Amino acid sequence: MVVAVVEALEAIAVLGFAVNAVVGASGQYPATTWGVAGTFAVAAALLALVAVGTFRARPWSRTPGVVWQVVQAFVGIYALQGQGGQLFAAAAVVPAVVVLVLLFTRPVREATARSTGAS
Repeated sequence: MVVAVVEALEAIAVLGFAVNAVVGASGQYPATTWGVAGTFAVAAALLALVAVGTFRARPWSRTPGVVWQVVQAFVGIYALQGQGGQLFAAAAVVPAVVVLVLLFTRPVREATARSTGAS
């Protein structure tokens, strides 16, 4: 349940990045900005789908959850190289590490395990 809530909050944050990109679309390259916003919106929708799958304990939801958290952690670590990126890095890396640890705990693995179908 905690994993699904964190993933849902991450999806909301990514959607916030999409909205922020749309608001700033009056720059020199507005088409590029709209493309970035669309990419963020699609990523937010997919992450929300993963959050719903995790909440319902679907076996397929663990793999995209792990992939997203690894990518998010790398983005956060990369943000440390820029000026003022420490807050963003912490906001990206800490939840990613927490969710990665939770995804590999026994209760989560058992809840999302594939059933063998044998009765």
